[in-house]
Amino acid sequence: MRKTKNILKFLKEFRFYKKRELTLAASSLSSKQFLLFVGLLLIAIISLVGIIGKINSMFLVDVPSNGGEITEGIVGFPTLVNPVIAFSDADKDLTSLIYSGLMRKTPDGDYIPDLAKTMDVSGNGTVYTFTLKDGIEFHNGKDITVDDIIFTIDKIKDPLTKSPKKSSWDGVIVNKIDEKTIEFRLPQPYISFMDNTTLGILPSQLWKNVSTKEFNLSTLNSKAVGSGPFKVRKVIKNSDGLSERYELVRFNGFALGKPLIKKLNIVSFASEKELIKSFQGGSIDQAGGISPENASSILKGGNKINSVNLPRVFGIFFNSSKNKLFSDEELVKLLNKAIDRQEIVDKVLSGYGEIIDSPIPKKILDKEISEKFTATTIEEINASLDKAGWRLGDDGIRVKGGKSTKTVTKKVNGKTVKQNVTTSSPETRLSFSLTTGDAPELKQAVSIIKEQLLKIGVEVDIKKVYETGQVNQLIHAREYEALFFGQIIYHESDLYSYWHSSQKMGPGLNIGLYDNKKADSILESAQKMMSREDRLQKYEDLSNEFKNDIPAIMVYSPLYLYATSNNLVNLNLSNITTPSDRFLSSYLWSADTDKVYKIFIKK
Repeated sequence: MRKTKNILKFLKEFRFYKKRELTLAASSLSSKQFLLFVGLLLIAIISLVGIIGKINSMFLVDVPSNGGEITEGIVGFPTLVNPVIAFSDADKDLTSLIYSGLMRKTPDGDYIPDLAKTMDVSGNGTVYTFTLKDGIEFHNGKDITVDDIIFTIDKIKDPLTKSPKKSSWDGVIVNKIDEKTIEFRLPQPYISFMDNTTLGILPSQLWKNVSTKEFNLSTLNSKAVGSGPFKVRKVIKNSDGLSERYELVRFNGFALGKPLIKKLNIVSFASEKELIKSFQGGSIDQAGGISPENASSILKGGNKINSVNLPRVFGIFFNSSKNKLFSDEELVKLLNKAIDRQEIVDKVLSGYGEIIDSPIPKKILDKEISEKFTATTIEEINASLDKAGWRLGDDGIRVKGGKSTKTVTKKVNGKTVKQNVTTSSPETRLSFSLTTGDAPELKQAVSIIKEQLLKIGVEVDIKKVYETGQVNQLIHAREYEALFFGQIIYHESDLYSYWHSSQKMGPGLNIGLYDNKKADSILESAQKMMSREDRLQKYEDLSNEFKNDIPAIMVYSPLYLYATSNNLVNLNLSNITTPSDRFLSSYLWSADTDKVYKIFIKK
């Protein structure tokens, strides 16, 4: 009761001082006292603001902002923005933004329903059944139906269309169950079929009157209409008639929700030099596929480079039918140890790469290299070659055979005597030709390989091929002794194409002419396994077989470099397999962040 009376008395006597009273109080202070008072007052105010700010920040979190605009530059001009016939990287970039499929691959390597509401897979992995979501539409407002899916796949299967996706759909039977349900029947389990279900869907109402003959020439290939996160608002062409700028806006009806970014522009450049100049000048915010030699100049400008290991592997593939040296497994193993992979990654890729010793990319089997390939092994390798009968010639190149004299011990009339015995056999020179393409990266890599192998007395004759078409012709005809080449493993099933013995002859892709019955059995079994854990064990077995045989000397896996502004939020490149996969989560991207109170965050 007494406390209550005291509080009431204080409130009764409390009052705000008038301006005149404050002025009189201030005038009564000396100059020093006044300055001290003002200083203490400022300190108190600043401290109070700081305390309030800290308390406020405890309840605030960063969230992607809604709206904004991003401009990305690419090298190349898109001409076929169409999921059926997209061929170039520029085509695929635009296609991935404009179209969507039944399922959508996430940057983490999983699959989520996109246009599909539900998915069911039979126990034996040969029947896939999908039900469409309600209310899904194309960018032009027309409903998406099962008929649109069937139309798209029929166009892929039509040999006259010449779709690069045709082989993935050969043998797949497509059935319309009802207006919302579609079924795919596979002749046998196909572990990479889920990738097929991410196929962008064409609006059949727009395309049905376009003949197969005119399919590649239709204006719909530039003014594309799909159901992806972004739709075409405007296409700007240059004086040559090439589409140099796509202005895309978010599609509010996107099946996975309205994208955060309001506008996304894609600007095309004729060369990487022009792309880099534009990026550094600030006219574009992002640039994909940066080469390692340009990475340092971008970083100097305070920009950000995102790197990710795509499933690309580069190495030396042998053709023992053209050079019998490669039939000697022990010799190949010594050549394998002589390659200093780290030196190649550092010099050719400016460090933007990973050394590898297996043709199975880390995206499939993430395994550290067990052996160390260092210059300290050179002496041991030379000693092993000496022991195997490979002697150094006057020119520094090793040879085996020819005339040679060695001392043998014999017993003659009960006495041990030493005799010199001369033997003669065809002389073999430790030499082979190495073929590669004319890309600067490839030429520099084989030049370093030549220098490294010369240290152990191996002669490498570098053969350059100046056009992609020439390389393909040589591969199909198997007209090479050794080939420095890269493989892209988009799907796990690609391993079968690259290493099964049935693919040894052209146009098969087993360019190392690998023939191992145990490896064949492993590849065949993995193709039929629906469980990823079971397949991983098979790939472990396959990796061990590769190490025993050394069907190719695997050297490096280059990193994909993606330059972005520091303001880009929600970029995820963790498990992409192709450059265009960088747009998988573009509907979640944001050009900046906002601070909001935690209580307003949806859980």
